[in-house]
Parts: sequence; structure tokens; C-alpha cells
Amino acid sequence: MVQHAPALRAALAASDAHLRPWTPWVVDGKVPGLTLDERLARHQADFVAGREWVYGMFGTDGDEVLGGCGLYPRVGPGSVELGYWLAAEHTGRGLATQAAGALTALAFAHLAVDQVEIRCEHRNAPSARVPARLGYALADSATAWGAPDLMVWRMTRERFTERAREEPASRV
Repeated sequence: MVQHAPALRAALAASDAHLRPWTPWVVDGKVPGLTLDERLARHQADFVAGREWVYGMFGTDGDEVLGGCGLYPRVGPGSVELGYWLAAEHTGRGLATQAAGALTALAFAHLAVDQVEIRCEHRNAPSARVPARLGYALADSATAWGAPDLMVWRMTRERFTERAREEPASRV
């Protein structure tokens, strides 16, 4: 929401060096030429229209931006990509794993998808631990967004359902 722009701007500025090597589009914006307020308004419109689902991650007071996550139908029919980022001061606490787990469950419960993918660079070990913890399978490497060496992690609906039956307490 646009009212969170000042807090988001502060979190991005404080995390620039932390985010830029892995997700420069988070810092710079994925839509060139739009202000942060315009980007947030676009995310809100896309959410309402069912084009993509971007969520903010906030502290318990509801004002501090911890990070963001989302589901993006840009990887092909029957699939969504799950993305996440955390402000530098909020890493290492399991927040990305919790968010990714919740969005994985949401995707299979509410979207007509057969698989969810998470992509991250090989050198970004903390980000790669998220899908590994959630039981995603390392499916492939790919080149995208100018990054030459991305890991593609995949969770199928079948695997998600099996894991839920086997380990219901491990789901977020």
C-alpha cells in the first residue's frame, strides 16, 4: 500500500548494499520510470486484478518494513514464481522461510497451479537455504534477469501434499 512508501524507502536505503548483489530490481524497481509510490500502487492494482500477489512483511507494530515477498505467474502455465527479500537487519531469523512457506501453501490452496518455483543465485547461500528447508527440489540452473547462474527450486502440488501428510507440524 502506498501509505507504507516512507517505511519501505527507509528499509531499502538501509539495505542497499545487502540487496543489490542479488536483487537490484528490489532496490531500483522492476518498472523503470515509476516512483516508489507508483510501484506500490501498481502492485496493489495487480493484486486486485489477480495478475501477481506482492506482500509486505512488517514488524509487530505494523509500521516497520522487514521485507517483501510475492507470487508471480511469470514462469509458465500452471506455475508461479515465489520471491522474497529481507531488510539487512532482519536476516537470519527464519522470516523468509516462514513467508515462503506461507506463500507456498497459499499458492496451492488458492491458485490453479501445479508447481511453485524459487530462483536464486548460486552464491546467495542464505536465500538458497529457504527452499531447501521447505522441501523444494533443486530442479535446474537458468539464466535470467542478467544473472548467469540461477538455481531453480521447484515444489510440485503432489510433493507439497505428500509432505503435508508426512510432516504436518513442519508446515508453516
